Amino acid sequence: MKLRQNIKYQFYFWVAYFLFEINAQFLYLQEIFKYFSLKRLFYLAVISEFSFLLAEIPAFYIILAIIDSKIKYIDNKIFRIIAIILTLFLFVILYRILCHDLVYPYYFSYIEDTTRFSLPGIFNAIMNIVFAVGIALGFIKFVQQNETHKQLAEISKEKTDAELRLLKTQINPHFLFNTLNNIYGLALKKSDETPEIILKLSKIMRYNIFDSSKGKISISKEIENIQDFIDIQKIRHKSLNITFENSIDNDSQVISPLILLHFIENAFKHGASESRFDSFIEINLKLENEILIYEVKNSKEKENPKDSTKIGLNNIRRQLDLLYPKHSLVISDTEDLYIVILKILFE
Repeated sequence: MKLRQNIKYQFYFWVAYFLFEINAQFLYLQEIFKYFSLKRLFYLAVISEFSFLLAEIPAFYIILAIIDSKIKYIDNKIFRIIAIILTLFLFVILYRILCHDLVYPYYFSYIEDTTRFSLPGIFNAIMNIVFAVGIALGFIKFVQQNETHKQLAEISKEKTDAELRLLKTQINPHFLFNTLNNIYGLALKKSDETPEIILKLSKIMRYNIFDSSKGKISISKEIENIQDFIDIQKIRHKSLNITFENSIDNDSQVISPLILLHFIENAFKHGASESRFDSFIEINLKLENEILIYEVKNSKEKENPKDSTKIGLNNIRRQLDLLYPKHSLVISDTEDLYIVILKILFE
């Protein structure tokens, strides 16, 4: 498909170049053959320029092949320069032969007032060949560079998408592990709330499996998932004071699924579960004018176990770097408080 597109671009270029040269030749012929009709002048301009293309187009493609190192045995820089000069020389000769022995005597019915290889004739041939080759090289190299940029962008996007998929697969088992622990705790107590928490978990897992596979999800869906998660945790942590406030001015604003949930999960895992007295979690989410400010604050014991590392924090940082270059993440870890403040500027 890319080869066909490349051929199409080159075809359009040579058609445009041909039309440009016809116009220039037509103006030139008007000055030389003032007694010819416009129709005849146009016809002569077309066939003469078509003949000149027989020298200009092959010269360009041979030189392009030399520059791109596609000709065997010409892989040295000095050899390539010599080969380009020889190619130009040969096609300048061909151009002069076409001009002197074909175009003037047979098309124009006029004997050129100079010899076949006169200096003015050679200079004119060089100017035409170099101009055609130069402008064609500029166009082709521009197309090649643009195609290279597109390919690099596609590769970069594919790499980023693959990395994000990997990062999400690292988060999902961690989330499931924590939630199953909650259910296990209730099952041990033979709690009547076990069916409810299983139902909530089912809803969350549907979100986790289906919605999180999408690149983006509406922030209202993400908030609903967060609320379900909090409801599950409330069943287990009866004495925990949990508040969740959100103010959203655009429910359709999209966001990467599960990226906000991690900080709440972390607050329960390493805050509420490790605090014994007056523990709390405060969550505030505000979206206004495409700016999201997200704050999660939880209490913690002064003597926190050494193994209570914040699992997945580096993972989330990496996701934020990939998805939201315009973001800031500030984490404050004191003796009795753990505070996360995330700010995202949506573009």
